[in-house]
Amino acid sequence: MDTHRTRRRTLLALAGVVAVASIAAGAGAVSLALFTSTTNVTGTFTTGTLTIGTTPASTLITFTAMAPGDQISAPLTVQNTGSLDLRYAVSSSATNGDGKGLKDQLVLTIKSDVTACTDAAWGADGTVLYAGDLDGTTGVLIGDPTTGADPGDRDLLAGASEVLCFNVTLPLSTGTAFQAATSTATFTFDAEQTKNN
Repeated sequence: MDTHRTRRRTLLALAGVVAVASIAAGAGAVSLALFTSTTNVTGTFTTGTLTIGTTPASTLITFTAMAPGDQISAPLTVQNTGSLDLRYAVSSSATNGDGKGLKDQLVLTIKSDVTACTDAAWGADGTVLYAGDLDGTTGVLIGDPTTGADPGDRDLLAGASEVLCFNVTLPLSTGTAFQAATSTATFTFDAEQTKNN
C-alpha cells in the first residue's frame, strides 16, 4: 500500500513539473513580443539632357557669283543647351548638283578663338581646326562622330558655347570649266555625353 501511495505521489509530482514547464514555455513565448516601428523613404531619379544647337540654325553661308580669288567668312555659334557636359564632332556632306565638281575646288577652313570672323580679318588669328575640301576626304572635318573620346573632339560644358569661324575660298587657280557651277554642303554636329564615356 505504501508503494502504491509513493508511486501516486511520484506521478503527481511529475505531472506538476510538466505543468510548470508548459507554463514557463508559454511565458517565454509571450515575452518575445516587442514593440516595432517601420518608416519608408523614397528616391527620385531624373536623367540629364544632352542638347547641341547652332546659331544660325539653318543657312550658314550663301555666296553667289563667286569668282576665282573670292572668299567668304561667317561665324557659327555652337551651344550646349542641355544639363550635361558634351563633346562634339563636325562632318560635312557636299554635293555637286550640276556634276561640275565645285565642291572639290572650294577650300574650307574652320577656326576657333578668332577675334573677328570677317573676310577683312581672316587669317589674323585663331586656331585652325580644319582646312581642306568642302567635305574632307572622309566627310569628317573635326573630331570623330563615333562614340567615345577621339582626337579633335570639341568639349562644351553644360550651358556653354563657342564660336567657330567658317571661311570658304575659291582659289585663283580655278579654271573656266567651273563657271556657273553650284555646290551645297550640309554640316552635321554630332554630340555625346562626356560623363561616364
